Amino acid sequence: MAQIGFSKKLYLQLVKGMDNYTMLKGETSSSISLSADVIEVSDKETSWKKYVAGYKGGTIDATVYADTTDEAQTALMAALLGGTEVNGFIGTIDDEGVKVDGYAFAAIVTSIGETYDTGSAIARTISLQITGEVEPHPTAE
Repeated sequence: MAQIGFSKKLYLQLVKGMDNYTMLKGETSSSISLSADVIEVSDKETSWKKYVAGYKGGTIDATVYADTTDEAQTALMAALLGGTEVNGFIGTIDDEGVKVDGYAFAAIVTSIGETYDTGSAIARTISLQITGEVEPHPTAE
């Protein structure tokens, strides 16, 4: 069934090791892109190329209204400047804090940009490079 885009959000785990996540304030859009490298394994048995899946990876992009009081936005800037990983979740978390539908990940913050348009709120664009394995939710049982 189709889902409405505003139900999925980007969350950060501000205290590592604790299973609680804080949503980025002012989020207007977010996306995740997962990919796999392909490795050609063609041989002389056929004239058709053959491939196998290689390394997997992903990126996350988000746009938020800049908020200097938001702990999650502040943590992302600190991670960018310090070169440290962040743990996060992109998807839906219920009222009890359970990850319902989406992806848990560790990532490196690769960029934070700000746009200063006349007559508009300041917008931040945030890009993350996923590092390591992505954990889909719900998990396969």
